[in-house]
Formats: sequence, C-alpha cells, structure tokens
Amino acid sequence: MAASDRVRPVCETQADALLALLIPFRRLALAVSGGPDSTALLLLVAAWRARRTNAPEIHVLTVDHGLRPEAAEEARAVAALSERLGFPCRILTSTAPKPAANRQAAARDLRQGLLLAACAELGADALVLAHHLDDQAETFLLRLARGSGVYGLAAMPARGFWQEDAGTCVAVLRPLLAVSKANLIATCEAAGETFAEDPSNEDPAYARTRLRALMPALAREGLDAETLAATAARLASAAAVVDAQVDAVLASAAVFHPAGPARVSVAALTRLPRETLLRLLARLLADVGGEAYPPRLVRLEGLVERLAESDRVQATLSGVVARRRDGEIVFWREPGRTGRAPADLNGPGRVVFDRRFLLEAECGGYFRIVPLGRLSDHGFDRKAAGDWPSQAFAGAPLLLGPGDASYCPGLAGEAPAGVRLVPIARRESLWRPELGANPFGRGEI
Repeated sequence: MAASDRVRPVCETQADALLALLIPFRRLALAVSGGPDSTALLLLVAAWRARRTNAPEIHVLTVDHGLRPEAAEEARAVAALSERLGFPCRILTSTAPKPAANRQAAARDLRQGLLLAACAELGADALVLAHHLDDQAETFLLRLARGSGVYGLAAMPARGFWQEDAGTCVAVLRPLLAVSKANLIATCEAAGETFAEDPSNEDPAYARTRLRALMPALAREGLDAETLAATAARLASAAAVVDAQVDAVLASAAVFHPAGPARVSVAALTRLPRETLLRLLARLLADVGGEAYPPRLVRLEGLVERLAESDRVQATLSGVVARRRDGEIVFWREPGRTGRAPADLNGPGRVVFDRRFLLEAECGGYFRIVPLGRLSDHGFDRKAAGDWPSQAFAGAPLLLGPGDASYCPGLAGEAPAGVRLVPIARRESLWRPELGANPFGRGEI
C-alpha cells in the first residue's frame, strides 16, 4: 500500500481504541496549541466524549508564550474552538523575560511549567498531549544520535509523568503515538477546521527539524516512522524487564532511610547484568537526589567505573554523593546543592521541600522545613544516625514549628498531630514502561 493510501482521517473505531487510555481518569486537561496535532486531538476527544456516557471531565489549556506575534491570536482561536465543542478553556500566559537564545527549548520549558501549574490548580488527574507517530520516530533518532541506552531509545511513553523543580508532578497521556501527522491533518481537514503552523518547526537551526528533513530518505531505505516507532516500542518492552529486575534487587538489598539517604549491598550489585546495574543506580540517584530525569548514560557509566575502583571511594552525580564503604554503597543528597531553599507553609495545606519531601498539614499553624545540616546544630545525638554516616543527613528535612518543636523523620522528634512529612516517590518520574501481555495467561511476562 502506498503511503498516500494510508492518509485518511482517524475513524471512530480507531479513536475509541486510542482514547481508551483516558477512561480511568476523572478530570483531564488537554494541552492544545492550535497546531494540527493538538487540534485533531481536541476534535477527536470531543467526538469521543459525545459517544460515551461516562467520559472524564475535560478542560483545555492553551499557552500564549508571547514569543511570536501570532501566539495571542492562536490562543484565542483555541479558546473559541473549545467553547464551541463544549470544553472550558484557560489561556495561560507568563511575564517571564523572553529568551535571547534557544527560543524553541525556552518555549517548551515555559509551556511545561505553565501547564503543570494549571493542572495543579484544576486538580487534573492527567495532562493529555498530542505527540504522534512522527514525533516518536524523531525522538528515537535524536536519542540515537546522543548515544542513549535502552531507556532513552524507548522514546516517549503513552503514559508517563512530567515533573518540575518545585516538585509538581502530573501524569501525562499520549494517546496518538500510533497516528501519523498526515492522518491528524486529514482529521482536521475532514472536520473543516483550520489550524496554525509554528514557523520554528521548519527552522533548520534545530536538530529535530534537520532530522525531519531526512525522514523521506530514511523511509526509502526502510527506516520509515512506523519502523522506528516499532523499534522504540520493542526497546520499551526490554526496559520493562530490566525494571522488574531492579525492583527485586531494591526490595532485597537496599535500605531507604526516612530522612532521605539510601544504601545497597555491593554483593547484590556484583551479580547484576550491566544494564540492570545502570538502571538501579539511576533509580537510587533519583530517589535520593530528587532529580526528575536520570543523568546521561555516559556519566552514569563513569559513576559505575569509579565506584568499582576500590572498597573505599566516593563520587558525586546528579546532586547525590555515593560512598562505597564496608561492602555497601551509601547515597545521600549532596550538601550545598541549589534547590534547597526553606519551604514554608501556613497550614492547613501542602508544600514540597527540595523536590524530595512532601509536607501535608491538616491543622493550622506555621511550619518551615530547612536542611538539617550537622546533627549537633540542633542538639541531636550523634547516635541518632546509627550506622549511617552523619554527613548523610546534612540535606535531611528538619521541620520547625509551631513553637520550638523540631522533627526530622527517622532521626529525632515527633511529627505534630495531623502533619505528615514523607519522601516523594521518585521512581515514577523515571518512566516505568509496562510489560507486554503474556499469551500463556499470566498477564505479564
């Protein structure tokens, strides 16, 4: 079948299969830029909702980043279309200074921050994005060019997470990853809807644009978008198997202290395949350091080599100190890193400290979380650290107030009644791909 024969609007049957991903959620936010991809997403979701009796509550979010003169008009057009389709729409704007360089990346980061904040305000269970088959193929090629490992080459997940430095995290859904851009354009045209085009998408200054220009030549050699996306999906399945192995090792050989540090037996690591070892260390770095994304593969491999040099060695990566000693590796938050400003809360409410801990207060009163520093600074006994290095708690969360009360999880004091200070689960921020269906009936491989 010729490529042109496959360019047709997304039909109802296909849309129902794609958008089944949205069914478990109560309230969803759709990110709509006004381009053909997200406009098609909006049209498909509107028609899908009309066919269902139990569809989620839908809100539309569109960003006027102010980086192009047309942005404001495009945002108003999205709002008008959303209203016509029966969806409430918010136009998100920012007063941040316009970037002087790398405007595409700056616009992406600004858009993500605004969307995350809006999802938090709405209480949205997930954010729906319009990434499609061509995006997936381009992402695979970009990561291949960077020398990414199995997780990077798995490209974008249909279900994942976005997270920002302040700790805000939202589930992300990408239901259109199996649909080509041409089919999405055809969907808009069949509905008689116009859409905007961002001229920066054709700017050869950007690597993604240059790779896009290569796609026709690659397709002639058999490397079309479908093939590249299928390869990414197979690597995602392989990554899922590695994650299952990592889960088992963490459950049997790792210890996580309530105040943040972690440690793992070296003996348990020596038996692991290299890919599993790298993934395990990436997970530990994320849990302890609070970074939303793992380090580049080459830097992670460097950490492995450094820690393997001797039984007394220390290294730092992703804001985490890793010290090998006495048959184990201890990980803790690097002292002096940025992002550790005090977190304040006038309860009741919630606040995130250092991207790693969530404070939830059901009661009133003023609370502040600061880095613990030295145990002696607060009159804590050195024995409270047990057999952990005392410096491993320099970045631990110290909860102050009301009054003179102080509390550090697992070290000293008690949390006030109605107050919880707990680590934020970080493993989900390192996307966890699903295992494939097992035809022999076990449900998972």
